[in-house]
Amino acid sequence: MNSRRCPARSLLAGLFLIASSLPCGPAWAAFTASTDLTQLAAGESVQLTLQSDRSGSSEPDLAPLKKDFDILGQSTSNSLQIVNGSMSSQRQVRLVLAPRRSGLVEVPRLTWDGETSAAVALNVAANGAGGSAASGAGAGVPAEGVAHVFLTTSLDSLQPYVQSAVSLKVQLYSDKKLYQASLDLPGNADLLVRRLGEDVTTQETRNGRPYQVITRHYLLVPQRSGEIALDGPVLNAQVADVNKGQVDPILERLFGQLQIEGGLNGTRPLRLRGDALKLVAQPRPPAGRSGDWLPAQQLTLDEAWGPADKVIAVGEPLTRHLRIAAVGQTASQLPDLVAALTTVPPGLKAHAEEAKRSDELQDGHVVGQREQDITLLADQPGRYQVPEMRLAWWDVVSNQRREAVLPAVTVDVVAAASAASAGNSGAAVPPAEAQALSGAAPTASSVASAPDPAAGVTPSTGSAAVDWIWVSAAFALLWLGTLGAWAWAHRRHRVGGGNPAPQPPTPAPAVLATQARAAFQQACRSHAARDARNALIAWARATWPHDAPVGLNALARRLDNPALTALLRELDRACIADTAWNGDALARALPTLDSGGAQTQTAQELPGLYSDPQR
Repeated sequence: MNSRRCPARSLLAGLFLIASSLPCGPAWAAFTASTDLTQLAAGESVQLTLQSDRSGSSEPDLAPLKKDFDILGQSTSNSLQIVNGSMSSQRQVRLVLAPRRSGLVEVPRLTWDGETSAAVALNVAANGAGGSAASGAGAGVPAEGVAHVFLTTSLDSLQPYVQSAVSLKVQLYSDKKLYQASLDLPGNADLLVRRLGEDVTTQETRNGRPYQVITRHYLLVPQRSGEIALDGPVLNAQVADVNKGQVDPILERLFGQLQIEGGLNGTRPLRLRGDALKLVAQPRPPAGRSGDWLPAQQLTLDEAWGPADKVIAVGEPLTRHLRIAAVGQTASQLPDLVAALTTVPPGLKAHAEEAKRSDELQDGHVVGQREQDITLLADQPGRYQVPEMRLAWWDVVSNQRREAVLPAVTVDVVAAASAASAGNSGAAVPPAEAQALSGAAPTASSVASAPDPAAGVTPSTGSAAVDWIWVSAAFALLWLGTLGAWAWAHRRHRVGGGNPAPQPPTPAPAVLATQARAAFQQACRSHAARDARNALIAWARATWPHDAPVGLNALARRLDNPALTALLRELDRACIADTAWNGDALARALPTLDSGGAQTQTAQELPGLYSDPQR
């Protein structure tokens, strides 16, 4: 009896063992979801592993994740195992997720081939500290439990006017090393965003913990009135994964960014979002709807004249330097100053130079500046009245319309000095020629010196006639030859006893050029900018009497030398702004001017710009 039962018991035990080794139905089709972390610091990413025991090429439905997470990375793997003759397969999908918000965030239930995974709860610390945001205007110092990396933002105005510039300050705090860090703040159709200036790196200690602080400024310009929302700044970086070990310092020094890009030695993505920004843009008020709209906290409009006394000669340039600066406006938003100049009186010609624009921060506010030079020229002497300039703007502090006004000015234009000084250049003009040029009647003395046919006196036909032939020949050579040939002929053949031979005023510019050059060198040694400018223009006028350059800009183009152009512009700015000026460099760089197209020494002597001026 017992012998019969033993084989039966053995058979039952064997069947039980075989059945227990086979997987049950639910285990074969299991779909699980798990994370490597459940407590996350601000900006920290989490790895989600989805595993299914079904084989195939299907993919899980990831759409529910995109509500609260950004998917930073994804990889898929398949495995096949045979254990004690039993074969099993697994398919894994690994995801790197960045939570889009703080607090309790749940990885939702996901489906894969008809199977559903369980939800996973995550606790994400807020930006700046666990449980309390440190982002936004007026954010306080984070409490205990402060994050290793966090962002703060602050706006200089929460209720700006439409089309006014708002300054946004973003600060990144980090007490750990960040790799390949980038900070982004995209704009939208309602709010234009532009980065301002360069980042500034400082050190700061909070609650006994040292932080590296990177500060960046942005310009925000609302394009419409009403409430405007903008997503906060986003930081993307790589940090060492403490769960996988620190980054090897040797590899870090050797490979730098390469080890992060290749994922060597355990790093984890970091995506940190700053709080959303909200503005309420005020509409343009009814009192400011006429004319141009220029809202600003403060606006200044000023000018400088060169020369300051506004007295010039015909053909000389008069420079009007205009500058506008507005707090709460960018330079690109400021109006064209030439358009604000209503009219130019008849007899004056105006030429506008290219405007210079710049933006900067002052006490946390955006300040836009626009500078522009207007050159005035007169064809005739006289007194000219340049009308006043008015610029309307809206004072956002007092909420009222204001006007910036530059009063009318008087410009005096005198006759050109070259014509008036020709008689004082050392070359005497004979009375007879002076009468011929002026058309005046002969004087009594000139009549008395002429031969009188009634008295029976006839001019000599001897050696004097021969001398007059030579004089005529000399005049012919004078107009056809060079100045030196004329001077040589004039010294050899002087008319004796009668009126001296007429001398044209051609040598006068040479004498004036020498005097002007000496005055220019003296003004440079004395560092007198305006005297140097006036002497240099007079020197150029004497050097090119028939084609004189008008102003320093024209002279710079005539000389066509980059180094001299820079020095001449420096001189012009010093005259306009009435600032200190050192003329040593310009005096050494400009020993002579080009005359008649001849080659000058200017370009050759520029390499020795700092040589001894006495050489």
